[in-house]
Formats: sequence, C-alpha cells, structure tokens
Amino acid sequence: MWVLALVVSFVYVPKWSDVAENGEFAFLPEDSPSIEAQRLFRKYFPDATVFSNVVLVVRRETSDEGLRQEDLGFINDSLIPRLSRRFQLDRVTGEALPPEERDNSRPLLVRKLVWRGTPNIGPLYTSLDRKASLIVLELQTEFLDQDNEELIEQIEQEIAAWRRVAVRPSEDNAEDGESDSDDAIPPGLDITFSGTATYGRDAIREANESAESTERWTVILVVVLLLGMYRAPLLALVPLLTVAVATALSLNLLAIGAELGWIRVFTGIEPYVTVLVYGAGVDYCLFLIARYRELLDSGSSIEDAISVALAKVGSALAASAGTTMCGIGMMSFAEFGKFQQAGIAISFGLFICLATSLTLAPAVLRIFGRFAFWPNIPAREASRGEWVAQRSMLSRVLKLRVLNAGWRNMGQLLLKKPATLWAGSVLIMLPFAVTGMFLYGHLSYGLLQDLPPTADSVRGARALQAHFPGGEGVPVRVLLDVPGQDYTARTPKPPADITELTERILEAKDVLGIQAVRSIADPTGGRDIGISQRLLRPRAVREYATEEKPSVTRMELIFKNDAFARSSIDEFRNMREKLPQMLPESMKGAKLYFAGETASLSDLKSVTDRDRTSINSLVAVVVFAILWLLLRRPWICAYLMATVLFSYFATLGLTNLFFWAMDPSGFAGLDWKVPMFLFTILIAVGEDYNIFLLTRIDEETKEHGPIDGIIVALERTGSIISSCGIIMAGTFSSLMAGSLLGMDQLGFALALGVILDTFVVRPVMVPAFLILLTRYREQKKAAQA
Repeated sequence: MWVLALVVSFVYVPKWSDVAENGEFAFLPEDSPSIEAQRLFRKYFPDATVFSNVVLVVRRETSDEGLRQEDLGFINDSLIPRLSRRFQLDRVTGEALPPEERDNSRPLLVRKLVWRGTPNIGPLYTSLDRKASLIVLELQTEFLDQDNEELIEQIEQEIAAWRRVAVRPSEDNAEDGESDSDDAIPPGLDITFSGTATYGRDAIREANESAESTERWTVILVVVLLLGMYRAPLLALVPLLTVAVATALSLNLLAIGAELGWIRVFTGIEPYVTVLVYGAGVDYCLFLIARYRELLDSGSSIEDAISVALAKVGSALAASAGTTMCGIGMMSFAEFGKFQQAGIAISFGLFICLATSLTLAPAVLRIFGRFAFWPNIPAREASRGEWVAQRSMLSRVLKLRVLNAGWRNMGQLLLKKPATLWAGSVLIMLPFAVTGMFLYGHLSYGLLQDLPPTADSVRGARALQAHFPGGEGVPVRVLLDVPGQDYTARTPKPPADITELTERILEAKDVLGIQAVRSIADPTGGRDIGISQRLLRPRAVREYATEEKPSVTRMELIFKNDAFARSSIDEFRNMREKLPQMLPESMKGAKLYFAGETASLSDLKSVTDRDRTSINSLVAVVVFAILWLLLRRPWICAYLMATVLFSYFATLGLTNLFFWAMDPSGFAGLDWKVPMFLFTILIAVGEDYNIFLLTRIDEETKEHGPIDGIIVALERTGSIISSCGIIMAGTFSSLMAGSLLGMDQLGFALALGVILDTFVVRPVMVPAFLILLTRYREQKKAAQA
C-alpha cells in the first residue's frame, strides 16, 4: 500500500516551485495598512507604483575627483544601451517599448529604467561626492518573486561581459557601430548590484540551499546515529525507510493539494516538514523497536513480539503524535499566512509519519524477521520450533541492565534527595529562563542581516550606502488625501500646504531619521540639480497628482537607513506617529496611507506579535487539555506544562546569550520567526517524552507500587528516551547546515531545547516532583488514618 501510494504521488506531483508561494509581505492579512496603501497607490499612481527594483551601483573609489569622463562614457554609450536592448526599453525615456516594437514572446519584467540621463531627475542618481552613479531597474514583480532570478542572472551575464579583457568585434553590435571593446569596463571602475529584487533573489537562493543542506544533513545524522545505536544495518534501515517514505509522500501530497487549490504552501517550508517528520518518526520507531527487542529478549517469537509491541506502544505513540499535531496545528489559526501554512503542512506530515510508524515499520520488521538483527541473528529454539532472540553477550548484558546503570543510579539518587535535585535543576535554569522572558519580544526584523555577508545584495547595499542615503531606492511612500484640495492645478508655485509640510519634516529630520523629502512641492528632495523649479513644476504635477482624484497627492520619504536595517521599523513607526501632528491647518482631516518595504515590515511585526500571543496561548491550552484527557490528573498535567514552559524560556535565554556572544556589537535579537516556531514545536514535542514516561509509570506502578514504579519506569525508559532526544536534537541541528542566520538560530534553539527537556526536565524535574507528591499523599493518608 505504501509503495503504491508513493509511486502514484511521484507520478502526479507537480514541481514544487510551480505551486509554492514566495515572499513575506504577500502573506500579510488583506486588511493590513500597508496592503491597503499599496492598493490605493496602484489605483491613483499606477506608473509610480514600484513593486521591486534592481539597483546597479557604478562607482570609482580610487580617484579623488570621482567618476571620470571615460566612466560616464561607458555608462552612456555601453551600459545603458545594452540594458535597454536586453530588457526592451526606450534608450531616452527608459520606458518599456510599446507592444508593436518589442518581442512579445518574452516576458516584460522591467517597466522602467532610471539613471543619470533620465530627463529632469537624472542628476539625483549621481552621488554628491560624484564617486558613484545609480541605475535603477523598476520591475513589474514583487521583490520575492522567483521570476526575478532569471532577470538578475541576465544582469550578471552583462556585467561578466563588460569585465572581459580580451575582446573582439561582435556581430550583435556591428550594426550600431559598437564593438565588445567598447563594452569593457574601464580599469578601476566597480559595478555591484542591490535593490529589493536582488535581496529577494538571494533570500530565495539561500533558502533553497539551506533546505537542501538541511535535508542532506538530516539523513546523514539519522543514519550515523541509528547505526551507532543498533550496530545492525537492517534494523537501522527500518526507521530510516519509514521516515523517508513519510517525508517524500507528505511533501508530494502537499504539492498536489496546492496544485488543486486545497491548501497553500510557501517556498522554504520543506526543511521544517523534513526535520520534524524525521525527528518524530525516528522517535516513534525507536519506541516500537525497543519494546520489540524487550519482548524478544523475554523469549517471545518474532511474530508475537511485533504484535504485542504494537499493542503496547501504539496508543502511546498515537497520543504523543496527536499532542504534537494538535499543538502545531494551532498555528493554522494565525493571521500571518506562513504560520497558517506551516501549521497545516507540518501537522499533515506528522499524521503521515504516525501512519507509517504504526503500519509500515512493523511490516518491514516482520519481512526482515530474524535477519533484521544481522550480524547478531536470533537462533531457532528447538523445543518450540520458533525463531527467538539469540542469547548473545549483548542480550546477557542487557539482562544485567549494565547499560541502564546510569539511569538506575539516577533513580536511587532521586529516591534519596528528590527535593535537592528538583531545586538544583530549577536554580541552574532559572537565570536563563529570566533572560528568556526579558528578551521575549527583543527580535530582529532586519531581513538583510539574515543573509551571509558574501551575498550580492549585501555587498551591493554596502556600496550604495557608502555614497547615498540608505533609503535611496526603497523610500517610504506616503499617500495623502486632503479634502477640498486640488493638486492637479497647473499653478506657477507649488501647493503651499505641501511646501509647509515638507519644511516641517525637514526641520525634524534628525529626530525622524529622514534624509530627504520628494513631493509635488520639490521632486528633487531639496537637491540642486541645475534645473529650476519652474521647469520641474509640470513634471511634479504629472507625477505627484492624479486626475482620478485631485485631492490626492503623494510623497517619498528617503530615510538615512535602508528598509531592511535593524532600526527601520522603530524609525518608521516614530515617523508615522509624528507626521499627522506636523500637518498644517489647511491639511487637517487629511487621510495618510503608508506603503513601501518599511511599512510592510512594520505590519509584519504587528501581525506576528499578535500571532505570537494568541497562538502560544492556544497551543498551551490545547496541549494541556490533551494531557488532561490522557492522564486524568489535572495538577500533574499543570506541572508538566509548567516544566516545558520553564524549559522554553531557559532555551530562549540561552540562545539569545549564545548568539550575542558570537557577535556582541551586531546582535539585534533573534530572528522574528524563532520564538513562534520554538514555542510551538518545543511545547508539543516536549510533552511527547512526558507522555511516554507517564504511561510507563502507570504500567510499572501496578506491579512495583507508586514510588518504585516511578524509578523502574525511569530506568526502563531512560536509555530509549535519551536516544530519541539525541536523535531529535540531531535532526533539529541540521537546520544550522544552511547559511541563513534565522535558520541557524532556530536549529540551535530547537536542539538545545530538546536536550534540556531530555536530560533535565524529564529525568529530574518530572520524577522528583512525582516522588515528592506521592510521599506527601502517603503521609497525608497515614495522618488521617
């Protein structure tokens, strides 16, 4: 059945990139302020609506006088013509060629080219120190659209062509009287490129490479750990085959569901599904195989051992997986689309994982039979005619429980000093938990900082910011609707109200973090470009006013820092709060709308902050309710929840301290996705081990009594739960194989959280509390008697 399902899924699965959605801002709720502002900009100023851009920075750092005449000639006579031909643009205006003049079989991605030669505003694109000049390609696509990748690769090819040293005449340029020698970059001239689309391309590329690295290292780590644990290749193959089938089938079915429109998936979700399915699936198989070997060692036949093992652990596995699925599934109630999709996709993957663990793994074990334990193959017992576990040295060692001596010693220590061990574990973790609570909301939304320093967009951003304000190319766009005003009037002087507002903004520019203001009052942003305002006036009216609604105008605020800087959100919110207070009396009652990358980042923070509060609360309530239904002991369930919450905050604190220590000056907080995914996964997965321990305690208590049952259960589950924790932590740590800082932080935090839960919470804090509670109840009963 599983082989058939897998084969059929591969036959019908579409290409993941064809069905996965891109971006961050595309997943914001439709009623987000920046989304509404963007809609209004498209309505009133369609020609000025910039979805994304590629910014080429042409600079010369080796000369005090800046760009030389030969550099400007290269830009005018080589660079601009080649870009215009490549992207079907008019050489003079930079606008897209009309349909009848262009090759309509090629997609039109570039809507406009703006540079130093653009009429009227061209001088704005040369830096004040004259060492750098910008060429901006305004695109039709969003900044995280995968279609941008091919366009940016074409730009890279052009730059590579310009850097050729040995050149020869080109047939392509012969008609224009040009040669490739004309296209060689002058010595000492540097060209880098940045812009929002370049950032998006790099983010998608790094995410894909991180996903591939994560999947590769997940498999390698699981294989190594399983072989080291079992030292039996076929036995190690059972969980590996189970999770491989579950992962492949889950991703294929998700892609098929997305193609049919049943669900939505986003680019980059694959590593999350892979890591969690691998980690959880191996855990489930380990518990099944552990009970299977335990029954074989007791003399059961292979058939009976499989059947009884499945009956013994099946309900615990289902309860554990159900807890995890319900906990992570609460993310589907988030406002942010990526959290919604992650909750659905990961829960679905865990459901497939549970199904394979309960059916495929036992079937493979049954097919392998005694050969699963090669090279320690069980022998035939003549008196019964059955294949049973061989009484090998390993079996005898296991029966003596030498391997469990550490857990037996821990149990004895817990019997002697439960209060001391409990208090010690709490005190050790308490400072880190307090740190985690204090830094809970101290997060980084600096998307550019998530990329490695070698990324093209990062290097290009540094080159741009060395000569221009950081906000150049990514301004905050403000749309103003002022009742009673008519900004389309062709008056000699600019509107007095916009002029006054601009002056007030510039007076407070240091407080607001603003470098320049471009508006209908002054489209140059206060810069002298050698053209009188009288000549610029018609262009200003044409670009900053709309006939569709004369009371509407727009402004562009150029910030000192770029949209992806760490401080950009705080600066934007400060400006958004103060700008309405600066409006002149004649503009009272005006409606203001803010668009642009910084405005979208602000909305992203608002939405994810709300989600973090609501979804974390939902996860905690649902997991607690499931524990209550399973264990029927509310106070113990409350304590179990308290331990994983305590472990979560300690993990958060330790992770903050670790990454701060790696970069004290540059650390601005954990990536904004880390606390949400960490809480949801750690709370849901952390309770798995508690469920396994508590169900075994219930089983052993019937035979050994309330106190000894706790110790026996700890001893018998200690090795297997620890092994599961190590493997789970190993799979989570594979998230650190990529180059994205956010993935590194999440992988480190998840691995650390599982280790704390496996070796502190579950073996110390939980049994110590149960021993203290049981003794208290026994003393209370004795006193009453």
